[in-house]
Amino acid sequence: MIQNGNSPVFATRLNSFALGDGIAHPPRLPTGELVQRAGRVAGLDALELNYPEHFIDTTPGEAKAAADAAGLRITGVQLRWPASLYARGAFSSVDPARRAQAVQVAKDAIDVCRYLGAGHVILWPAHDGYEYPLQVDYAKAWDWLCACYSEVAGYGQDLDLSIEYKPAEPRARTLLSTTGSVLALIAEIQRPNLGVTLDFAHLLMAQESPAQSIALCLRQGLLKGLQLNDGYAKADDGLMVGSVHLVETLEAFFYLVRDSYAGTFYFDTDPIREDPLAECETNIARTRQLLGIAHDLVNNSVRLPDDDALVSGAAWWKALVAKG
Repeated sequence: MIQNGNSPVFATRLNSFALGDGIAHPPRLPTGELVQRAGRVAGLDALELNYPEHFIDTTPGEAKAAADAAGLRITGVQLRWPASLYARGAFSSVDPARRAQAVQVAKDAIDVCRYLGAGHVILWPAHDGYEYPLQVDYAKAWDWLCACYSEVAGYGQDLDLSIEYKPAEPRARTLLSTTGSVLALIAEIQRPNLGVTLDFAHLLMAQESPAQSIALCLRQGLLKGLQLNDGYAKADDGLMVGSVHLVETLEAFFYLVRDSYAGTFYFDTDPIREDPLAECETNIARTRQLLGIAHDLVNNSVRLPDDDALVSGAAWWKALVAKG
């Protein structure tokens, strides 16, 4: 439970530390070197590593040792199915052998997560989608998704598993394209360890209200992960927290505080032109400040939310603009 703005666990995207100086697609750096860089960020508590990407040149044991040396926990493993194998779909592939292979990759990620002592595997179904009409049998694809996620959740029943949806990119459209579609799949599967990871920029891309989606997932006890960033809603811009949608970010934090979100605050940003360490420290500072403001709003004498926009608007305006 979030008691105040100072108690959350902050984690970040490891690949951010290979960026900077305008380089959007840098050469791959060794995982250990990236972990070492992350360890220099003041206020950072943890990392989440990508599987298999961050274990190509590094064993799980070496990754754990590097994180320990950097003073960072590993709180989760994020599964990234390689595009070279799954460009036509992972769990939704028409090829049963390819689906079975994708399931095995997920099981391998779960094994790595167990070894690292982390408790959370995040599944991003990047390639389960389509570009053209009549390219996908939606009913069959849904059945395959349900079967595969159910098998993976059963294998990892001692861990939290969550689905991080994105409405598009790299596919033109994805099969799990909204918060509601993910919740519908989870309801059909009925695996108690399967939940949702919400990415702020993905919610904007889907034209959802981040706070509404957060509140709904918290109400159902299914919000297992949160990825913070910002953008202009047309693409996954990976901008710093609160840099574009400041009020919507504060509203999201209001519900995270009020409804007792207990997960990690993970920064999924792309400091292409910024110093990665300073950018991460900025994300941490802003999140602390906004959580503190949200905590004050939750406990303020003015009742929020309020259906009178003048009342609710005055509360956030005072907190963000007229403060001091």
